[in-house]
Amino acid sequence: MALYSSPGTPPPGLSGAEVVAGTKGTLPYLLIPDPLPGMPRALALWLEGRTAVVGPAVPVEDAVVSLGWARKLLTMVPQGASAGIHFVEDHLATLMLFQDPLLASHLSAKWLGRLADMTPQQRQWTEETLLAWLEGGGTLPAARLLRIHPQAVRNRLRNLEKVFGSGLRDPRARFELLLALKIQIMASEYARLRRRAGMLSLLQTTGPHRNLRTNGH
Repeated sequence: MALYSSPGTPPPGLSGAEVVAGTKGTLPYLLIPDPLPGMPRALALWLEGRTAVVGPAVPVEDAVVSLGWARKLLTMVPQGASAGIHFVEDHLATLMLFQDPLLASHLSAKWLGRLADMTPQQRQWTEETLLAWLEGGGTLPAARLLRIHPQAVRNRLRNLEKVFGSGLRDPRARFELLLALKIQIMASEYARLRRRAGMLSLLQTTGPHRNLRTNGH
């Protein structure tokens, strides 16, 4: 388990024999056996709202790999933005896509860079239509996902063919395009979490004084 700050001495039920605590760099970590009865509840009480990431259960010799995955995901959950316990098993696709952020950014730019000249509204419906069509597997499923008439989806797809050309008919290109859309969605969520963490940090730093100045008192 990777954390931003150490939770201190293990409570009853989580003895030192069961939990190994250490520090790698500046960040603490915990090595916990799996399974352990009552572990999720005990961990939640012990962490007291801290942000933590649990790596998958692996053989002892692979513990450092599991911890590495947990620490990678921890960097994508800014401190204070999303307190609680997160599990690598729930974010495997995200981790795979962002193991190489530069490559992920390049893939996204390769396809979605073609939408740069669109207005924000045009880009939004374009990306929504593409995602629904690629995930749904066709016009009718996309129409159901978007809650619009199938003909409206067909009209949008004709416009999209002008942007992406034969790529929409190439299975490999469609796969890359879907990945590019997913990367953008994940990156937007990460940016949102960072903004939230920054706002929370600002509020904690300024406290009530900022409100007093704002109100003019």
